[in-house]
Amino acid sequence: MPADSGAPPAVYLHIGAPKSGTTFLQGLLWSNAAALSEAGVLLPGGSFDAHVRATRDLRGLKPEPGEPGADWDGAWDRLADRIKASTHRVAVVSHEVMCAVDAEGAERAVRSLAPCEVHIVYSARDLAGLLPSEWQEYVKHRFHYGFEHWLREVVDGPRDAGAAEWFWRVHDIPDVLGRWAPHVPPERVHVLTMPGPDAPRERLWERFAGLLGVDPAVADLTAARANASLSWTETELLRRVNCAVDEDVPMWLYHRLVTDVLALKVLPGRGEPGRVPLPADRRAWAEEKAGELVGAVRAAGYDVVGDLSELLPGDPPQEERPAAPGDAELLEAAAHTILGLLERISMLRREIGGLQRERQEQRRTALPKLMARHLSERNQAVWKMRVGYWHLVERLKGIEPVPPGPAVAPADSAGNGGDDAAGKGAGIAPGKAANRSGANGNGVVLSSRRPRR
Repeated sequence: MPADSGAPPAVYLHIGAPKSGTTFLQGLLWSNAAALSEAGVLLPGGSFDAHVRATRDLRGLKPEPGEPGADWDGAWDRLADRIKASTHRVAVVSHEVMCAVDAEGAERAVRSLAPCEVHIVYSARDLAGLLPSEWQEYVKHRFHYGFEHWLREVVDGPRDAGAAEWFWRVHDIPDVLGRWAPHVPPERVHVLTMPGPDAPRERLWERFAGLLGVDPAVADLTAARANASLSWTETELLRRVNCAVDEDVPMWLYHRLVTDVLALKVLPGRGEPGRVPLPADRRAWAEEKAGELVGAVRAAGYDVVGDLSELLPGDPPQEERPAAPGDAELLEAAAHTILGLLERISMLRREIGGLQRERQEQRRTALPKLMARHLSERNQAVWKMRVGYWHLVERLKGIEPVPPGPAVAPADSAGNGGDDAAGKGAGIAPGKAANRSGANGNGVVLSSRRPRR
């Protein structure tokens, strides 16, 4: 529903953080985009991909060689222009790694949205639950070290190297918000706390909707999906797959084949219980560090949506397993995973078969027309017959006929008619063009050597 005042919309930049309910919220937003628009909330760009591209542009990322569709230069400014031209009351831009932008990127984002009232929303989670979840996310993105190794880098190592560099860039709350706070007043910097594991799943949405000033009931929660956690066995299996993936495989291709298919679709389908636990000897550090982060949020005067006590680690869940999976468990998981991949292959083959049959039927019904056109473009007598028939049909319809293409008739035996320029725009055949494009994932070899350990 458009705003009545004519004022520019208030803009809520949901900048992250990863693993704090962002996937759940984004799923709710996009699956209910039409209903939210009626309620005055705009999701600019028309798709989540528009927010991904805008965030990449804001961060100054460069595409990998050969990455298909990797064109996001100017994407942020285009998104900002759509927002400023909107008549909606509120606009939301959400991407969980927007919190990784540097101070210059944060300043650019806010400045580009003037004169809109800009709000910063940062989702946060307790460290005891965050650390194992983030290690899983690293593994989903090709990390091949075990949990203990990862913890040593994040907790004990320098913060500007290894796994720690990214982790603290997006999860050090005072550092992240310190890049944005100089450009908006503290009451417009919102820290959204993630409810505990026993809370109803809709509570996070209720808090976010309240921040936007929209009735939570506007959204249908059944369409939302969370970023499903993997069990320890599933994560370890994926880690070993990463060890076998060749280092020359580009990240964009890894994401399409390993992350999007294996990590996000096949492995979670097993439904195995047992999350990765934070080791007992790390809990004291997590509690102390969480207390520091909570104190910094209080001191800064940011608006808290939820309860800061939810950022403090609670008691460890009783169902967590104490030890890493053994080879027997991994072998069983691998067998089920292969079955899951075979099911997806079977499903895709059925879909491809249906598309091929549809294409054959379209070609069959279109063949007579294509043959007539082909002959008319090469034979003047057929051309004249085709034009005469076309004129007759159009006159019967009461339409003033205009000769169909090509622009001129084909040359006769005496050389009359025709034009060499008519064929200059043809280029190579569509099939050859596709073969030259290089954007083809068929037959890709992910591994050509022994796996790392």
